[in-house]
Amino acid sequence: MPDLGPSRLNIGQVAALTGITAGRIRHYETRGLIRPAHTASGYRHFSAADVLRLLHIDLLRSLGMGLEEIGRSLGGGSADLRAALRRHQATLVAERDRLERLLAAVEAALADPQAAQERMVARVAEAQRDTLGIFGRPVRPLSDHARAEYARLLGDDWGLPVPALFGQMVLPPTITELLEALLLVPEHPDLFRRMRGLAAQILALVAAGAEPRAADRLGVDWVHSQLAAPLPPAIATLVRAACARAQATDLLNRGFELWAESISPLAAEVLRATRREAKRRGVLVLGAIVVPRRPDPGVRAS
Repeated sequence: MPDLGPSRLNIGQVAALTGITAGRIRHYETRGLIRPAHTASGYRHFSAADVLRLLHIDLLRSLGMGLEEIGRSLGGGSADLRAALRRHQATLVAERDRLERLLAAVEAALADPQAAQERMVARVAEAQRDTLGIFGRPVRPLSDHARAEYARLLGDDWGLPVPALFGQMVLPPTITELLEALLLVPEHPDLFRRMRGLAAQILALVAAGAEPRAADRLGVDWVHSQLAAPLPPAIATLVRAACARAQATDLLNRGFELWAESISPLAAEVLRATRREAKRRGVLVLGAIVVPRRPDPGVRAS
């Protein structure tokens, strides 16, 4: 490697002096945040200004600021940096509040020396604002309105004996978007009444120690009942859009089966039977939501 002189450093030397890995430096360059000079043979070399810029970037990164926001802060001196820090302040305050909630939950879990493992886990899970209880965790935070509405709709976890840890399962982007969109449909409570009713039927089967064929029958009857009394067109349209991503839908359905298995093999069999009957009838199923593949031409979605 050529001698770059006292005022120029190669990438290994910069990494050693700053503690910023060579891989991270290359990533910053790829994102256009730094532009070191290159020798004729392709080696990067860094000036003092380059090193200062790297330290600036990494300092802001250590605050949790995104690279796009960092890029906006680099061009206009203190005014742009001040604006970026103000924007990031809200993120840091929210993170501080989240950590305080978690700390309080951990302290509450530890305060009861007789608490069972499941209760301790439930206490900590309750502190996660962006979970839907045992039903999972959206991949991005829901709006305040959606969070409050789902707390009402899913209150008491419907009495389902699902381990609290399932609340940490990630609901993919398609479902997170669906959850927000459903609340814009005035008839959305009807969907959740139906789902809660199915949950009660499943729990009754489990409590009665029913045979597997009873679970199969419930799955088949559920599909028939949902087609006989279809969901409102606007809800069906949203569910069809979510089901358009076949791979994500299949993964979610398998996740719901795993979730139901934690209640009982009978509960999981109801969902499997629902999927089999939906396939036989040529209709769509998302979890236990059943909709036709195409809208009824005589019905207009609102």
